[in-house]
Amino acid sequence: MPFPLNGFLQGDLIGLVIFADEGETVQNLARKLQRAAGVRVRPQLGLRVQVLLRGRTIDPALTVARAGFEPLDRFDVLLEAP
Repeated sequence: MPFPLNGFLQGDLIGLVIFADEGETVQNLARKLQRAAGVRVRPQLGLRVQVLLRGRTIDPALTVARAGFEPLDRFDVLLEAP
């Protein structure tokens, strides 16, 4: 069952509520945030990203459940330079 997370994208001033499924990857979660913030920040879907949860970097290949996300957690997506 999907649950809400608070996502913050580098370059955006507004946090967004993103619904995540336990089985989806952290990489997919980052893409969803980029698309949702796309009206304010141009999506950079081809760039690698760094996802932070509770101040630590999360492997983008992990599932949301395996990474330890809980409802209403804050996560940050930072864009890595090419």
